[in-house]
Amino acid sequence: MFKISVLFADSPIMEPTKIAPGFEASEIPAGKLIDPLMTNHDWETRKKEILSWGMPQMFVSSHWMNAPCNTPDADWEALEFFTKRTLKRLGEMGVKTAGIYGKFFRKAETEKAMQDAISYATFLGDEAAKYNMNIALEPMADPDSLFPTYAKGLEFARLVDHPNVKLMADLNYFLRNKESFDILKEDPSWNLHCHIAGRSERGGAQPNVGEYREIHKEFFRVLRDTHFEGAVSCACPWINTGTGDFDLTQETAKTLNYLKELRNEVYNEK
Repeated sequence: MFKISVLFADSPIMEPTKIAPGFEASEIPAGKLIDPLMTNHDWETRKKEILSWGMPQMFVSSHWMNAPCNTPDADWEALEFFTKRTLKRLGEMGVKTAGIYGKFFRKAETEKAMQDAISYATFLGDEAAKYNMNIALEPMADPDSLFPTYAKGLEFARLVDHPNVKLMADLNYFLRNKESFDILKEDPSWNLHCHIAGRSERGGAQPNVGEYREIHKEFFRVLRDTHFEGAVSCACPWINTGTGDFDLTQETAKTLNYLKELRNEVYNEK
């Protein structure tokens, strides 16, 4: 059975100490909290601060750097430094899977661009392996990226052919691409982590907002049937569903209860 996770500290309102207790895992935004330019001395202080927040196991990370790896102006010296330092520090935090933005890999217009993408994905896998970690590439429905769909991500990951480089399944992008969840059944071992969200009139929102219940159940059934044991993380904008001021503890508690109820419902189906 999968774990229910929450992304913390990715925005000012996602204050870790105000997130409701009960989540089974958490997702750390690497690009916001793991500063590779920070000295090792200052990093030790930052690491103690993050650990003091008492978040559940930091199962996965997100928010990788934004500079593309396979454009003509890609700075490989900077990429290597960022990658090595960031993955090392994530490993120290106990992270098992590092999520990498799909937008980081641009559409390959030349053979060199494709080879650069493969080389960087391989480098990611090699560095992650040093810390007993995996890499989860995240297709993001960006038509200018190398793998906008999960199917294209699967194609690319198989091309890279590295045991530590696999994929992330983000529900939002499946819906945007109108891509069937059945692709996850093709070879379940490729799916390391999932993102989930809901929808409000103003845009994205936490999973319990909007008419997504049946969609979420369908998604959870595929995870159940593929014996997925990773984490499903609330990686989304958060809105106020109460009558007063925004209360993160109340909102995350509502979402957690919704997801636990839905998971139990799906896993107890006959």
